[in-house]
Amino acid sequence: MLGKVDVKSAGVFSLFTGVLQSFIATWLVVNAAPAEVFGYAGIYLFAFTYLYVGVTFLFNMDGRGVGWFSLFVAIAALFYAGIGFGRADFVDGAMWTFWAFLWALFFLGMGLGRPVDALTARVALVLAWLTLIVPAMVGLAGLMTPLYTVIWWAASGTAVLYFSLTIWRQRRLVEATS
Repeated sequence: MLGKVDVKSAGVFSLFTGVLQSFIATWLVVNAAPAEVFGYAGIYLFAFTYLYVGVTFLFNMDGRGVGWFSLFVAIAALFYAGIGFGRADFVDGAMWTFWAFLWALFFLGMGLGRPVDALTARVALVLAWLTLIVPAMVGLAGLMTPLYTVIWWAASGTAVLYFSLTIWRQRRLVEATS
């Protein structure tokens, strides 16, 4: 979305990611205890998004389908967020809320054609590190501590502030050119 990577190359990577996530989700769901299935099934929201984006990019298809699919996924993510908050897992609830916001941006941009690509790209980049890459690395390294949680919340607050300022700035630019 920032024009740094060829669309077809991004499509190939999206397909690899979607296939891997589909495989992992299926393996986890098949081997899960009944209480774990719901949580693992959420991986499919990511996997199918990556698969749909990959096919759309590779075959130069209209992105509106991905946009409208993203509306469904954003709503599903809000449901997952509600479950997380309801279980007092506030980090999980916040992460799903962040992802719902990102999928809502995909809906606005791809589904409705709103000019939010620059914002969507920034949000995707920040959320990739905040909610996926760093937590996975910290977790795999066995470094999940209460201090990490405090740092995560501070980073999340910074991200929300950054997103808010970006939206405010973008609105001011649109108003100035109107």
